[in-house]
Amino acid sequence: MIARNVRILHDEIDLLVRFGSLLVAVEVKTRVGDDPAEELTTVKAARLRRAGARLTPRPRRYDLVTVCAAGEGVTVRWLVGAG
Repeated sequence: MIARNVRILHDEIDLLVRFGSLLVAVEVKTRVGDDPAEELTTVKAARLRRAGARLTPRPRRYDLVTVCAAGEGVTVRWLVGAG
């Protein structure tokens, strides 16, 4: 992980991570009971990409991490290219 909660004007990138030479911007969504992936709207995805476009170097991929808490525990998913 390079950084978290990166503010760029009115937009934000939750996590910036590097996998080798690949820079990835990550949106993190957490919900209780519901599927957090449903919360990534087209507007939110566009804001994530707009924030990434203002960085140097620019992220080459936009991912989504979901954290879902339910009665049976917590489920974490990393969705590649979902942002």
